[in-house]
Amino acid sequence: MWPAELRSKTAPQIEALWPGWIAREDAAIRARVNAGDEDSIVNLLLYGTTFTSAPRISERELAGIVVRQRETGATTFVPSPVLERRIDDFIAALAMPAGNERIDLARQVIERNGMTPTTVEGKRRVRAYLEERASVVGSAVHAPTLLDPDAPLVDQVTIFRDRGLSSDTSILIDFGIEQALDAARSQGLLKPGAVRRVGIVGPGLDFTDKQEGHDFYPQQTIQPFAVIDSLTRLGLAPSGGVSVTAFDLSARVIRHIESARARARQGQPYTLVLPREPDRMWTAELTGYWRRFGDRIGKAAQPPATPPAAGPIEVRAVALPPAVVLSVTPRDLNVVVQGLEPLPAAQQFDLVVATNILLYYGVFEQSLATANVARMLRPGGIFLTNDRLFELPASPLRSAGATDVVYLEQPGAAVKGDRIYAYQHP
Repeated sequence: MWPAELRSKTAPQIEALWPGWIAREDAAIRARVNAGDEDSIVNLLLYGTTFTSAPRISERELAGIVVRQRETGATTFVPSPVLERRIDDFIAALAMPAGNERIDLARQVIERNGMTPTTVEGKRRVRAYLEERASVVGSAVHAPTLLDPDAPLVDQVTIFRDRGLSSDTSILIDFGIEQALDAARSQGLLKPGAVRRVGIVGPGLDFTDKQEGHDFYPQQTIQPFAVIDSLTRLGLAPSGGVSVTAFDLSARVIRHIESARARARQGQPYTLVLPREPDRMWTAELTGYWRRFGDRIGKAAQPPATPPAAGPIEVRAVALPPAVVLSVTPRDLNVVVQGLEPLPAAQQFDLVVATNILLYYGVFEQSLATANVARMLRPGGIFLTNDRLFELPASPLRSAGATDVVYLEQPGAAVKGDRIYAYQHP
């Protein structure tokens, strides 16, 4: 389980090497945020509708964006005509600054990789880069492991350990968390009105994910507010409200929440936009969640117009009052290598949530992260995650069951739902 450079070392040697290893690990993990941004801009290329009139890439077309071996052994990319048209429009948008925050980030990523989208040679390099990245992001390289029940457990629970850390998120997992909270309430793990302090590791920033990604509304963070909404609906929040700390290592996520708080201090609401694609065949339960989302903490607002390229879609919008926005505080934290100082009882967390996070790390990193989560929790506090943890004998957290959640009714869908695991601090 120990990393290679610490393996076979004596305890005194590990103690001496530990600070240097922690510093290098922190830098390496934070560098993966940049790689996650690259994945995000490719998803924008595939699914965005504000920079192009081309249809969004279908799953069938995505399956055709592959690397093909020729007789010579060389590789070639076979992008679809729709992708080529999207790349043309994407490059044109990169070359014309227009105040679009997603295109602005894409331009930063492109330039960070040494390319200039305003010259002939730069455009050629950008095209080659986007074609190659689309083949990687669009491929199902992990599907065999995801779908193989006989795959080694260690591979299943650390499946994305070599991928970039993306901030993309979706409302689906928030429905799963509400279901898990309801189960914890029914089992007596969480008492009515007892969840005062919540920690959310990796709250996410709705950029353009690979399932429901849209870009016709401003970027937004959903999960902190979704959890407050669910806790209120389930009677788990006290009358004085819930305090949420959003832990993230992405400066972009931290800035977004800080900006929302600054606007809230000036009396401005925070509007969440919630798209739903009818042909995605959500379950009735998920659809019901989408329809009621935000009804306990906000009020209905006028949603933005949808571009024609977005296809058939329903959209809700919810305006959150400043008090709710100010109940969420961002904090820079790398949960793998950074822990909070021992907290007095009044500042310990009743609930910590980390979804789609831990499977991006190896077993050793996961053990460090869960130890840091445990130090945040009060005795009896609950940790919810949809990432199955490798069973570690020395883990400070104890399993408290799991909740299976179904999102989709689509026949043949590779992944239709989630399993939300509950762990309790003794």
